[in-house]
Amino acid sequence: MKKVIVKILKYCITFLSLIFIFNVLLYLVCLFDSNILKKNVEESSAILKNEGYRYKLSNIFNIKNDTYTDALIINEVYSIESEKPYLSYMKVKRNFKRGISNFEAPEEGGEGFTVNYNEFENKEIYSADAIGELEDFLNGKIHYSTIYARYWHGYLLIYRPLLILFNILQIKHLLFALYLILFVYFLYLIHKQYRKNICVIFGLSLVCSGYFSASYSLSSSPVFLTMMISCIYLLKKINKIENFSFFIFIVGCITSFIDYLTVPLISFGIPCAIYLLKMYDDNVDWKYCTIFLIKNSIVWAIGFILTWFFKWMQFDLTINDGNNMLNIGFSQILFRTQRVNEAWGVDINYFSVIYEIISKSTLYILLSIIIIMVLNKFKLTSNKINKKIVPIFLLALYPIAWYIVLANHTIMHDFYTYRNSLIFMLCILLCVYKIFFANEVEK
Repeated sequence: MKKVIVKILKYCITFLSLIFIFNVLLYLVCLFDSNILKKNVEESSAILKNEGYRYKLSNIFNIKNDTYTDALIINEVYSIESEKPYLSYMKVKRNFKRGISNFEAPEEGGEGFTVNYNEFENKEIYSADAIGELEDFLNGKIHYSTIYARYWHGYLLIYRPLLILFNILQIKHLLFALYLILFVYFLYLIHKQYRKNICVIFGLSLVCSGYFSASYSLSSSPVFLTMMISCIYLLKKINKIENFSFFIFIVGCITSFIDYLTVPLISFGIPCAIYLLKMYDDNVDWKYCTIFLIKNSIVWAIGFILTWFFKWMQFDLTINDGNNMLNIGFSQILFRTQRVNEAWGVDINYFSVIYEIISKSTLYILLSIIIIMVLNKFKLTSNKINKKIVPIFLLALYPIAWYIVLANHTIMHDFYTYRNSLIFMLCILLCVYKIFFANEVEK
């Protein structure tokens, strides 16, 4: 009993310490004047206008760049008021400029609409044009600010300093370079731990699931960086780490802080796959591994949900502006889990969206199997289906469960939620490899 209490205290102290660190970091990054960002924000606005609404990075692979959210993020970063840093990072306004903004929309409408200036009517109107909103705001035509308080917006730590020196396109080039460095180092560590074939599987899974295209999305980049850095740390410590649950709890908290609810599941799925692979090679009983998977799924979810919930609670306890963030947060959960997007006025078969995502991943899986066969000179092993692959196969189903539970979110944002299928592709390939290609000599 005493050990259990000590363990709970350890998690509680760690959680509160992380919340304190998150607040301190956000406070510090909001201290400098946004005017020093103006030149690069204006350049970014022009770049986004030229790119257009969710333009395609690749016609062949139908990869869309989320310029809508990019514009929101640039607007939010620039709208920080250095005179009130705490209020700024708790509310995270758009279209805010002291002396110009004279009305603040409540959180209920903060995400649901953008504001644009209508020249014909000579007034501001509700719209769905975040790029135009940013341009109108910079031109001083918008006096209507909105808040978006239910997220931590930890990406402010990345983009506010970068926008001092670079515009959005330059930032994306830097992110791509960083992604490439992390990719190469990650595969080096995978190869060192698991040899060539597993390295190929991880590399193909990342590339086919949109890893590099995510570097050109301001909203998706932070969670991929969190995933890659945590995986690299895990690989370097994998033979020494004593408490995976404590590690994955911290990863869940950081993911909730840094992410815009894009593909947070990858920060659990990929590190867990790496560790399950080690347990497989160490001949750990498959039942124990399955319990391990379920247990750590819960631990990661607790870290993720508690961190998010704490933001709502902290807002309601410290800011008295009429917004009830707890009610807003729970209403958004209900909205994201609906089966029909009534706001679009149409019934959408969300199963067809899930089918499209998974079928594309299945095609990549088949192509990857051909590559693995070529690398192994079409030599198959006579391995029988081993129960040890059960937990890895169960992990492969996590993205499908995520898509079903968060149906509305999947439908609205399928142009980036498809990247959760990274877990599906990776784990299915690992199962196929262990059944048909694994050499007993190989680690």
